[in-house]
Amino acid sequence: MSTHEMASQAESFAERLRMALENKGRKPSPTVLEREFNLRWRGNPVSVHATRKWLLGLSMPTLDKLAILARWLDVSEDWLRWGVAADGAALVAAEPGARRPSAVQTGSRQAQEESSLVQDYWLLTPADRQVVRALLEALLRERRKQAAGSGPA
Repeated sequence: MSTHEMASQAESFAERLRMALENKGRKPSPTVLEREFNLRWRGNPVSVHATRKWLLGLSMPTLDKLAILARWLDVSEDWLRWGVAADGAALVAAEPGARRPSAVQTGSRQAQEESSLVQDYWLLTPADRQVVRALLEALLRERRKQAAGSGPA
């Protein structure tokens, strides 16, 4: 694997880690990640510097640490590391506090559309993915405003 591919993999991991933290209702900060991780980790504690590098995509945790992160964040290890399920199907992280079935449901048209969308999303550069996420968040904020305005008077 080339240095460029490893850097791209670490950047993608960092984006998924930040997304999983936000979905868990946690601020994606090195201090928060260091504190929460070390509460669950039985080995030598990781430093704030190490968690900062994870969040910036400068390095990735070892597989044993990745397993702890995945378990805590309620995501699969494969998704956190690679962005896909163990069977190679793309996964979608749920909204904070939401409990949805996996987006990958065999035969479901919605699942096929979601899978295609997610695969396209991961073809984008990290900067382009940030733009897509910002657009999605803006649309969802607007939708919530509309829903709040149409409630009972």
